[in-house]
Amino acid sequence: MELARYLAVLRQRWAILVALAVVGSVGAALLTPHPRTYLATTKIYVGPSSIDFKTPSGVAGGDVGILDRYVQTFANMIQSHPVVARGIQLAGVSRSTKAVFDSTSARQETGPGGTGTQLLDVDVTDKSALDAQKLANGVAQAFVQDVQSGTENVGSEGSVPQAPAYIFETAQLPTRPEPSGLVLNVIIGALLGFGVAVAGVLLADYLDVTVRGVADAERRLHLPVLGVVPPLGASARPAPKRRRRSEQRSPV
Repeated sequence: MELARYLAVLRQRWAILVALAVVGSVGAALLTPHPRTYLATTKIYVGPSSIDFKTPSGVAGGDVGILDRYVQTFANMIQSHPVVARGIQLAGVSRSTKAVFDSTSARQETGPGGTGTQLLDVDVTDKSALDAQKLANGVAQAFVQDVQSGTENVGSEGSVPQAPAYIFETAQLPTRPEPSGLVLNVIIGALLGFGVAVAGVLLADYLDVTVRGVADAERRLHLPVLGVVPPLGASARPAPKRRRRSEQRSPV
């Protein structure tokens, strides 16, 4: 019975529920950033150009195993200001180092079973699809050049150790912008607004002590209602007016 009463209360206040749901969705849409950004990815292979599978030391416990442990380190090195600055120069794009640094990420690809591979993905996001492609290729090329011509005496800022690394796949021109999450945020905002409206309506009904009829009185008093007093006052039915004596006289 309580559930039925709550549903009846919500039906009576449906306009409030709809209004707050609309307000929540509109607020979420306004708060969601709407910049169109594009993501470009360049793949780097870290490892020797040729592997002698006939030699056990070249496959297990050799250089391949050592390079595999350094792939994640190289990913962190790519996300550095010196590498990004050189990547901007190679790309020929007018962007600040800080802006490209904030929009650049590198990660190690994983294979089946979650095992790490020797492939690095260099991701760059930009408001221009062409610039995103150029920057991804530029940053990756800058790191490959540095790591191929590295020095054994690593001491200066931005210097990297020498290791075999090659561009495995250049970034392609992105055709679609990255999803901004607008639809999801609008749905969440509508649900939050609707939930707040439901809570507010039920709380107002709970705090309201007005008796709304026989069923409400019996529910509150836990006693049967024996009689009902008809409404009085302005809402009561007015008494019929008495006719004037002049109106009661019959015409001559």
